[in-house]
Amino acid sequence: MVIEDAHYWVKHLHLHPHPEGGFYKEVYRSAKQVTRNPAGGLKQALTSIYYLISGKDFSGFHKIESDEIWYFHKGIPFHIHVIDSNGVLTTHELSDEPSGNMQVIVEAGQWFAAELTDQSGYGLASCAVAPGFEFTEFKMAKKAEVIEQYPHHAEIFERLCRL
Repeated sequence: MVIEDAHYWVKHLHLHPHPEGGFYKEVYRSAKQVTRNPAGGLKQALTSIYYLISGKDFSGFHKIESDEIWYFHKGIPFHIHVIDSNGVLTTHELSDEPSGNMQVIVEAGQWFAAELTDQSGYGLASCAVAPGFEFTEFKMAKKAEVIEQYPHHAEIFERLCRL
């Protein structure tokens, strides 16, 4: 698999650069609205995107206020690194390999990042977010702040934080 294959998918799926890294396109935003909580107002029930990273690119540590499910489509397996509310780091393999899972769930409010297991190609996935994704609920990790909060994970934050 060669990196040039990623260019085909970026063009074919009309993907655009994502602030966290990689490329994406929103392909679904539910017309149905739900209430997150009494003070939260209405928002879409579900959103879905295509997401692609290639080579040394990565999805930098970030968190959102909704659950997110990643679905593997093609290419190199992803490592999705998730830090739960207790500060425990878990790395999930998103792939069609026997060692991986075709779906990975990231619960609301958890810091997470993604990278390819092999930088010689690309990985294509979809991500579904419920309640629906809003950039106003998207927070990129600031390296100094998350290292201060979780010093035992400094190495991975050094490698996979964009800010």
